[in-house]
Amino acid sequence: MSGTRPSHAGGCGERPGPGPGSLSWSLVGDARGLLLAPATIVLQLAHPTVGAGMAQHSDFTRHPWGRLLRTINSSIRSTYGSERVAAGEAARLREMHAGITGVDDRGRRYAALDPAASAWVHLTLSRYFIDVQSLLGRRLPDSDAERFYREWRTVGLGLGVPDAAMPADWGAFGRYFDTVVSDVLEDNQAVRHALALTRRPPPPARWLAGPLWDRLTDRPAALHELFTVGALPGQLRERLGLAWSEAEERKLQRWATGIRRAGEALPAPLHYYPQVAPHVLAAALYGRRPGGPLRRRPPVARCA
Repeated sequence: MSGTRPSHAGGCGERPGPGPGSLSWSLVGDARGLLLAPATIVLQLAHPTVGAGMAQHSDFTRHPWGRLLRTINSSIRSTYGSERVAAGEAARLREMHAGITGVDDRGRRYAALDPAASAWVHLTLSRYFIDVQSLLGRRLPDSDAERFYREWRTVGLGLGVPDAAMPADWGAFGRYFDTVVSDVLEDNQAVRHALALTRRPPPPARWLAGPLWDRLTDRPAALHELFTVGALPGQLRERLGLAWSEAEERKLQRWATGIRRAGEALPAPLHYYPQVAPHVLAAALYGRRPGGPLRRRPPVARCA
């Protein structure tokens, strides 16, 4: 599978993959998503292939901050980078995962480049970016959810995820997601490590370790755990033995409302990771408010 970034339908002149005016540029770099990122990581790790590969080949339990930053930067390069940058990221990911194979603790053979596992990891991110807006930003209409899913599917093709492994549209993705949650996802060592890190995040540097770090992170960790457990599908919560009550749901919604209102008071670029804000400003030149309608079509380069 080539790492060349596929073009959107429309023929000559359109920028390959997401670009100015795309929903991807509006959604992918939203830093409010850090609150929901652990839930998506748990979803990914609960896939048997992903969980086994992470448990046996990754240092995420010892260096979760580095792992998080690498994941964020990978999504940014794939979405906001030039065609050359996106293709380079695709090649890097394929090379990194090619050697991740083995046998899990149930005796099942696995390979990180398995199409079903690759599709699950990539497509859970489409749900994640949409959920971030639904809970903490501006809920997307169904037409925009469909548009973003198709854009993200295009990113997946560029990363080497097989076309046949990805549902064709947002509605089909919903059915696929429910089936995987019901029939495939399971409890495993990697999931337990991820949940433990949410409850008690390690310091990003050794010199920060100690009672002061524990005191500083007690309340943020409790909030992160609330969002992590609350954002998981109910069926997976039950399978993992994670309790969830109506009172916790109300608490989650109160926090989400407060974060959403605080975000509405901030200039849009401040919602984004620093390395993404310039792209968001560039997109604004084409008339797109993050999460809003495109008011003017971006210019199309002339065919050579």
